[in-house]
Amino acid sequence: MRKNALINSCYVCAAGAFGTFFRWLQNQSCFDAETGLLNPSALNYIVPLSIIGAAILFYFLVKKLKKQELEPPKDIFDVFNGTSILYPIAFIAIALVTFVGSIVTLFNVTGEKYATVYRLIALLAAASAVTFPLICSSRRKRYMPAIIGIFMCIPIIVFSVMLLLCYKINSSEPVIWSYCIEIVTCCICILAFFRNAGFAFERPMPYRAIYLSMLAAFMCFTTLADSRYIGLQMIYLGFAGMLVTEIWMIISNMRKPAAAEESPEAKAGPEKAQVIEPGEAEDKPEPTIQAPERKPKKTEDIDAVLDDCKKYID
Repeated sequence: MRKNALINSCYVCAAGAFGTFFRWLQNQSCFDAETGLLNPSALNYIVPLSIIGAAILFYFLVKKLKKQELEPPKDIFDVFNGTSILYPIAFIAIALVTFVGSIVTLFNVTGEKYATVYRLIALLAAASAVTFPLICSSRRKRYMPAIIGIFMCIPIIVFSVMLLLCYKINSSEPVIWSYCIEIVTCCICILAFFRNAGFAFERPMPYRAIYLSMLAAFMCFTTLADSRYIGLQMIYLGFAGMLVTEIWMIISNMRKPAAAEESPEAKAGPEKAQVIEPGEAEDKPEPTIQAPERKPKKTEDIDAVLDDCKKYID
C-alpha cells in the first residue's frame, strides 16, 4: 500500500501548491494597496473554486480507496507501524520545523497587542512538536494509548486558540477575504486532528480521517500565501507535514482482509465414518476403525466354563 500512500500524498501536496499559488495571486493583485479593499477580479472566484475542486478530488480519492476493499488500521499501534528508514527522518524533520517556528514566534511577538495569546500558541505548538515523534514511535515504544491520545489532542487546542485569535484580530475587518482562508483552515484542522485522535481513543473512522486530513493539509498549504509572522508560517507548515504523515501512515498500513481458506475436507463436508467389520479384507481404506460389537454369551456357555473351572479346582 506504499504506492497508494505515495500517490495520495503527492495529490495533496500538488493541490496545496496550486491553492497557495492562486491565493498568492489574489493577495498580490486583488487588494488595494491604499485602502485594503478588495478589487473585482476572476481570482475571487478561482480561489474558492480551487478549494471546492480539491475537496471533490479528495472525495474521489477516498472513494477509490474504499473500492479496493482493504482493511484499514483499527488502533494507534496499527497506524504508526513505520518500517521505512525514511520514516523517523521525516517525523523528526517535521517536529524540528514546528519547534523552530514556535521559538521564533516567541521572540517575534514582543510588543504585539495579543502577545500573550501568540505566546500561548507558540508554547502549545512546541509541545505538539515535542510529542509528535513520541506519537509516531508509539508502536515501537508501546506507550499507553491514553497518553498518546492526550498528545494527539494538543494540535486541536492549538488551532482552537488560533481560531479565537483570528476572530478577535479581524472582528472589525470589513473585507472577509483577508481572513476567511485562515478561519476555514483552523476549523478543518480541528476536525482533522480530532478524527486522527480517534485511533488512540478506540473510536477510529479511517476514511473520514483520511479525507479531513487531506483537506486540512491542503488548507494549511494554501494559507501560507497570507501575510503573518515567519514563526507562524513555520508552525502551519509543520502541522501540514504532520497531517501528510498521518495520511501516509493510515493508507500504507491498510491490508487485505485475511480470507478464511477452507480446507478440502471442510469444503467436501462431513463424511460418514467407514467401519471395518470382522472378516473384511484388510486392504480396504480405513479412515475410521471400529472394534466389532461384543455379543453377549449364552447361559449354556457360561455354565460350561464354570464346570471346567471346578475340575481344575478339585
